[in-house]
Amino acid sequence: MSDEGFLMNLPSHIIVEILSSLPAITVINCKLVCKKWLSLISTPEFAKLHLFKSNPVLGVFQHKPGGGEVCRLFEFDHHGIHSDPVFKFEVSVSLCISHGATGCVGSINGLVCLRNFGHEYDALYICNPITREYVNLPFLDRAFENPSQVTYGFGLSTISGKYKVVRIFHEGANDPTTGAWLSISRSECHVHTLGTNSWRDIRDVPFGYSCRSVGPFFNGNLHWVIQDLEGSELISCFDVQKESFHPFPPPFPGERHKRSLHSLGVVAGCLCLCDNTSDSEIVLWVMKEYGVKKSWIREFIISKVPDFAGPAYEMVYALKFFENGDILLTLEDHCLFFYRNQSETLQKVEAGPNYTIQTMLYVPSFVSVKDFVLTENVRVF
Repeated sequence: MSDEGFLMNLPSHIIVEILSSLPAITVINCKLVCKKWLSLISTPEFAKLHLFKSNPVLGVFQHKPGGGEVCRLFEFDHHGIHSDPVFKFEVSVSLCISHGATGCVGSINGLVCLRNFGHEYDALYICNPITREYVNLPFLDRAFENPSQVTYGFGLSTISGKYKVVRIFHEGANDPTTGAWLSISRSECHVHTLGTNSWRDIRDVPFGYSCRSVGPFFNGNLHWVIQDLEGSELISCFDVQKESFHPFPPPFPGERHKRSLHSLGVVAGCLCLCDNTSDSEIVLWVMKEYGVKKSWIREFIISKVPDFAGPAYEMVYALKFFENGDILLTLEDHCLFFYRNQSETLQKVEAGPNYTIQTMLYVPSFVSVKDFVLTENVRVF
């Protein structure tokens, strides 16, 4: 018996075990081998097993000068990023978006929440780039009026298994220079559960939320760096299962800053706060024990001298820590760069054409949007 015949005649559970260990792009090609493999790969059980084994990749959204966005997925190695993307798709073309910029709200288990920015309304989508499935979320009948700010978060209830999109909206007066809120006349929070046709009103909305960042999801909660009306910075936490806000301990004691340049992320299984307030250094705080204030540690102090030194006006996001001590970071909307631990220097990373970018860590998966949404509402690009 040939090697090919031997592989074809293996028991189904062994074939599934082998195929589920392969990268998602390779699995897509395996669907073309035979009907048996296509059937095995198309089951929810395979999707669950593959997701458990799948390694995160870097997703880079690039906004093209002529309009539209393209998303490229790059694999990691032990010391950096592969130069060629393993996957690419035209976001605007694929989702039939004709105008406006589109950005990423968040990604969980291979599902990506996307936001198309509008003057009066936002359009929201949930898609899986690997399965090419997507769904338009229902419009929320709340028109934007200036000055106003809206921010989003994408989360998963660890108890019910339901995916939820959270929208926080503020209307009032803010400082045109810093964006800090001076007064808030209208404040709303709405939650959409994937698979339903409506948004629910959550009335308790503490403090002012910046539209410059989305809420990273970790440990069942969404997190935002926020400001009270006096300009003191805090962290707000939203429990996705209970749909309620609660305070969360920051590493700093309610400090006030002229420029709010603190970003939150999840790195190496911990909540991470990146502080770009200083003109000369970037400080990375890591919460070693979730929810415990004393476990915040100033893990890294990265010098910006000479190439990145000077007044800072943009947030820096930490994306990944490598075993050799290198750190992958992104400067808001502009570029990717490495902190090289051995030389203690910053190095810019080329990830395609030099367009405005947004980044995310993405776990390729075969989780189907149809598992949560009526099939007739799911589109395929």
